[in-house]
Amino acid sequence: MFKISKIFMIILEKVFPSHYLSMVLRLRKSDSVCAKPDVSDFKDKVAIVMQGPIVIKDNFTYETLKIYKKRFPEIVIILSTWDNYSKDELNKFKKINVEIIENKKPDYSGISNINFQIESTKNGILKAKELDSKYCLKTRTDQRIYRHDFILFLLSLLDVFKIENKFLRKRLVIVSLNTYKFRLYGVSDMFMFGYIDDMFKYWNVSFDKRALKDVEIGISALEYSKARLCEVYLCTEFLKKINHCIDFTLQDYWNVLADYFCIIDSSSIDLFWFKYDRWNENRRYQNMIRKLDEEFYFSDWINSVNNLRNYSNKQEKLLNKKRMT
Repeated sequence: MFKISKIFMIILEKVFPSHYLSMVLRLRKSDSVCAKPDVSDFKDKVAIVMQGPIVIKDNFTYETLKIYKKRFPEIVIILSTWDNYSKDELNKFKKINVEIIENKKPDYSGISNINFQIESTKNGILKAKELDSKYCLKTRTDQRIYRHDFILFLLSLLDVFKIENKFLRKRLVIVSLNTYKFRLYGVSDMFMFGYIDDMFKYWNVSFDKRALKDVEIGISALEYSKARLCEVYLCTEFLKKINHCIDFTLQDYWNVLADYFCIIDSSSIDLFWFKYDRWNENRRYQNMIRKLDEEFYFSDWINSVNNLRNYSNKQEKLLNKKRMT
C-alpha cells in the first residue's frame, strides 16, 4: 500500500510543481487500533461529551467512540444527540457502555445551528457533572482524535499552564482549527477541554434567537466580530460572566486567549475532521494564505503568554479589511 501511495504522490507533485505533497493514512475501524493501557490511569474522573447528529457513513461516530473506549476504558463517554434515532441505532452505543442523551431539538436552530450545539453540549456537560466527572472534553460526532494519549496531554496542559482568576478554576483548552487571529473573540467551538464547572459556565448560555437577515454583518473583520455570530457569541457571553470588559480590539482579544485559554495545534492531537476538508487539512497554514485568514497556533499563544506578542497598530488596522468569506 505504501509503495502505491508513494508513486501516486510523486505523480501528483508533478501537477503541483511549486509544492511538496504529503499523505496521512488513518485507520477507519476500531478493530485495527491498538489499546494503550499505559496511558489510561487517571487520578481524576474525566468525561468525553460527543455532541451532534450521529454520522452513519462508515459508522464514523460509532467507530470513533469504540476507539476512545478501547484507549480509555475507565472514562465516562457521553453521546449527546437527537431524539430521532431508532432504538437499534442507539443500542449499539449502549452495548459499548456509552451514555446516551436524546435531546429534543430547539424550535429555532439559530444561525449556523448554534442553538442546536448549545443544547446538546450543555446537556452533555450536565450529564458528565451528574456522573461526578471532574474534567470534561467537548467534541463533535464528525471529528476523531487519533493521538493515543490525548487525555493525559490535556490534563498535563492544565497542570503546567495555571491560571489566576476568581471566576475560573482552570484554563479552557481549545484547538487552532477555526480559531482565527483576526476574528475577534472567535474561539473555536469544535473542541474544548476543561474543569467541569468552567465548561458548564462557558456552555450554559441562552439561545441566540436572532435571524441572519436581522443582523448587520458588514464586510470587514471588525464588523463581523461586532455582529457576535456563532463562536463570537459564545465567547463574548462567557467573558461577560467572568467580568471581562470587552472592547473589540485585537490587543484585548489576544489578551483573552493568553489569559483564559490554552491553544493547541490540531495536529498535536491528530484531530481528523470527517465532514470537511479531509483532503486539505492545512488549508489555513500561515505560509500559504493571506494574513487576515491565519489561525492562532500554539506558538502564537505561548508567545502571547510570555508577552512576546507581535502586536502592532498596523495589525489592528487589518480588522478594517474585507473579512474571509
